[in-house]
Amino acid sequence: MILYTPMQLELVLEGFDKTKYPEYKEIKYKGVPVLVEKTDSGEQKIVKLLSTDPADYLKQEMLPGNLIET
Repeated sequence: MILYTPMQLELVLEGFDKTKYPEYKEIKYKGVPVLVEKTDSGEQKIVKLLSTDPADYLKQEMLPGNLIET
């Protein structure tokens, strides 16, 4: 990405290093590899399915956004 701006680079990127990104973790849930993000309540939210089996994508409990307990 190219950003054209008359502002100084220090002003454009100010606070960028303090940005907090979510921590993702790869686990197996019911035998299916998924990418999860830990929530504040201690549960984990499915972010992405990593399975190569098309049938896993049709399962309701594997939908991204679902909260799971491991």
